[in-house]
Amino acid sequence: MDRLAHASQRWMVLGALLLALAALLLAGCAGTARGIDRSVYQPAPAPAATVMESVASAAQVVIRYPAMIHAEAESFYVSSFAVNAIGGEVPYTQFGKPQTARIAQSVIAKSSYYAMSLYRELKAELPVGRVLLSPHIVLWDEQAGLYSRPILASEQIPTVLTVDFSVYSFPDVNEMMDAPPVTFGDLVTPLVTVKASRWARPALNGLLLSSAPLLDASWRQLDQQVQAQLTARLDGRPERAEGSLDFIAFLGERDPRPVQVPVSTPGKRSASATAVEQYPLEKIQMNASLVAVIESQAATDPFVPEFVAGVRTRLLRLLGSLDQDRATFFARQSALARFDPELAEVFFLQSNDESVRARLQLADALVAAERAFLAAQSDSIYAGTYSGDFGAKLRKIIAAEYRMLEERRRLARKQNVTTAVAALALAGSVYGATVSTTASAAAVASFSGVSLLGSVWALNTALDTRSESEEVNQYFLARMAPTFERQLSVQLEWLESKELITARGFAEFRNKTLTLYQSRVRSLAVSTTDRCRFLHPELDGRGRWYGACDAGVASGQGYGVIADASGVAVEYVGEAAQGYAAGVGAMILRNGSGGGARYFEGEFRQGLPDGSVRLELPGQAVRWRRFVGGEDQGRADAGAQANFGFRAQSGDVSVLPP
Repeated sequence: MDRLAHASQRWMVLGALLLALAALLLAGCAGTARGIDRSVYQPAPAPAATVMESVASAAQVVIRYPAMIHAEAESFYVSSFAVNAIGGEVPYTQFGKPQTARIAQSVIAKSSYYAMSLYRELKAELPVGRVLLSPHIVLWDEQAGLYSRPILASEQIPTVLTVDFSVYSFPDVNEMMDAPPVTFGDLVTPLVTVKASRWARPALNGLLLSSAPLLDASWRQLDQQVQAQLTARLDGRPERAEGSLDFIAFLGERDPRPVQVPVSTPGKRSASATAVEQYPLEKIQMNASLVAVIESQAATDPFVPEFVAGVRTRLLRLLGSLDQDRATFFARQSALARFDPELAEVFFLQSNDESVRARLQLADALVAAERAFLAAQSDSIYAGTYSGDFGAKLRKIIAAEYRMLEERRRLARKQNVTTAVAALALAGSVYGATVSTTASAAAVASFSGVSLLGSVWALNTALDTRSESEEVNQYFLARMAPTFERQLSVQLEWLESKELITARGFAEFRNKTLTLYQSRVRSLAVSTTDRCRFLHPELDGRGRWYGACDAGVASGQGYGVIADASGVAVEYVGEAAQGYAAGVGAMILRNGSGGGARYFEGEFRQGLPDGSVRLELPGQAVRWRRFVGGEDQGRADAGAQANFGFRAQSGDVSVLPP
């Protein structure tokens, strides 16, 4: 009996284990195409304290996203996509397969589509014309490697926040329904980075928030941009703000050097912590009932309640936490330089002279007009991408993918690759036609039946690969915003004057604004010299001062930069005397190691902090310290801040939207 009892117990235990193992296998198989139903960013009301006011010429958010791939960059993009996979390793045998190329194309097409959700939600919260779209084209050349550049001029407008947005899918079609991140059917994996001017968050080079996989690449790219901008300032050239999308910079990296980035967790960040908010990699499962009707109800956007609404609130809170004048100060100066290099030099003087004020009013009004024109272009892109033919096709694809996923979940044992290849074949013509600069046949009009898959795949394999015109912006707009070339008008009002500027494209619009500016400018009673030196007691390098000058060295209000051969650099905005920072100002000190910067704001003497100084260091809380001759003496009460140094004299500017 004991033997039988023990044997029975053993069989019961073994049976239970087998049942548990079977359940685990089935659950794992059935759950391979599922994600989380709650992002770390949850919908919440917009914060009442959000600061919505900004310089009249500035935008508040620019949304950058991948929109096209140049024909010459396609193979490099696909191979880089496979090499730098997020979420796992991709077998080398998969690199050249058509399915991998289709997944890579789907990332571009779906990023374009889902970016419109964020645009629409932010536009509903912010003042008219303050949210701009900046679609990018992916390029490659031997010197730069894989990179991207903006198709439109949106990034030339002073902006408080720059948001890089894309969605992601794991490159290996054999695994894409499993644990790795994926954007397919009701599943979405967002990738986001958020940046401001480095003067808005000096210790972090302006990096505020980043998806975990992109964090290091974004930091390295910002560090390289800062170095390039400092070199430009030292050489007396305008700095360029445009850079590659962080996702493309990530794909283009090979054996990058490690970096040390202070990070914080969403929802747990201290108000004074100097750290980058790290957004975890999420595979979000959107509401099934909303996805099920996405094809027939275009106004239904399941991405909003699951992710976009929460990110919108987070961005609004960031806007409320930043000094928007400071965040746009240098971009504003660069924008003015396009109209008037002489005015751009005088800008740093913060002069109250009437001749400066009058010219600055006109230049600010024209930059604001450019912003209004680009806002109208963004609306047109949104209409074409989300509401137009492209959006309709993408919703058909999403709906078809969702139905396939549901079938996959029901038949849990069915192989991943069957569903994945079928859906990619179905969607391939839309992806190729949309994101590539190669000529393509018309996309399939209906995706309701699996019987179409074979003909769609055959169509794709026969597509012509002839390169289109180099005029990428017209090419993009013709496909994504067919109403874009309509005539647009922007009315400006400043002082007692009114002007209506009408144009069919941005190039024509800018030519008209430049002509208008040149016909109205007054001579300046204030001038600066381009041979003025800025000094620092601890740096034996070349320095340059933009502002008031006496005997060839900095004296008065302005901006200075100095760097030595080791890469140590100092930037300063504020008051100076005898070539050195002296008085109230703000200083960024970079050590050249790529680990962030030290920021001092308050009182200076002989180029060093001296008195009550606000100190910001990477990874530490912002605090007030008492300095004597550059040496930290301990805690201090809040002292003079340099905010006034970032506020250039201006006047009321009125821009009426088109």
